Amino acid sequence: MSESIESLKREIVRLNEKVERYETYIRELSAPIIPSIVPHTILVPLTGGITEERMTHILEAILHHLERGEVENVLIDLSGTNINDVDKSDYQLVAAKMRDLIGAVKLMGARTIFVGFSPLFAREMVLSGVVRDVGIHSFSTFRSALQHIMRDKGYEMNQR
Repeated sequence: MSESIESLKREIVRLNEKVERYETYIRELSAPIIPSIVPHTILVPLTGGITEERMTHILEAILHHLERGEVENVLIDLSGTNINDVDKSDYQLVAAKMRDLIGAVKLMGARTIFVGFSPLFAREMVLSGVVRDVGIHSFSTFRSALQHIMRDKGYEMNQR
């Protein structure tokens, strides 16, 4: 009997370690940071749900990346997110985290640019005061944001 209990304890420890490993993978994938073809610009394409906890993780990942001092623009693509699933009361928390993100990125010498706001999320950001408090640079599409950054830097995109 004690042998089977010990076996179950070992199995529980093994499963807990596996869960921790998977949680680490999920955290890493929840805020992918991709170097852009535009110099000094990183892309952060987000998919799935947006929560206060996830926004905190995204902020930490971006700030860690900005430590090198080589980034001028942080382009966050929200078009793949399920912001419509956010509970009404959580919008204020997400908005506060977004305000923190914009401010922290600015303090690190970079600019935050958003693309892909849904109409509902845009309305909630306005109601929360984020737009008024810190200002948000945003574009409807990823392409238009990259074109804007390229124009700012004096680059041209040649069409073939």
